Amino acid sequence: MQYITTPHQAELNAAEVMKTWGFTDAVATTGGADGGIDVRSSRALAQVKWKGGAAGRPEMQQLYGARGTDTKKVLFFFAASAYSKAAIGYADEVGIGLFTYDPVGVMTPINGVAQRVISSGTPDTAPTVTPSSQDGLFIGALLLAIVVIGGVVIALGYF
Repeated sequence: MQYITTPHQAELNAAEVMKTWGFTDAVATTGGADGGIDVRSSRALAQVKWKGGAAGRPEMQQLYGARGTDTKKVLFFFAASAYSKAAIGYADEVGIGLFTYDPVGVMTPINGVAQRVISSGTPDTAPTVTPSSQDGLFIGALLLAIVVIGGVVIALGYF
């Protein structure tokens, strides 16, 4: 990727990286009213922040809310700068993968969810991204949803 100089280039970069993680249908939005979603996939949504200060908790909440009732979708946030402590805490609670990227688009995982994507993702299969076991009750609710919606086999790996 060439040097990222526009928000749209950052979004295109994020979509390309998501494809390498197995989200092969990832597409950057074309601008306009995107509801806080900059990259869409059938299995994931992402927001990309190109410039400015540290991304904060309100931006994490916006992304989480934009997913709506489709709780099976994985959430990613890509920032060119940094994240506030409150943003990282909230992302850890709800399972948002946080990444920073450098001017040429190289991604660095910031939290445990993001690290699991990097360590388990392959080009052919999408990683399963769930909050860590230290996330308390949220993980139990998520696993119950996976059992009911996605089948017992997936959930058994996380008990």
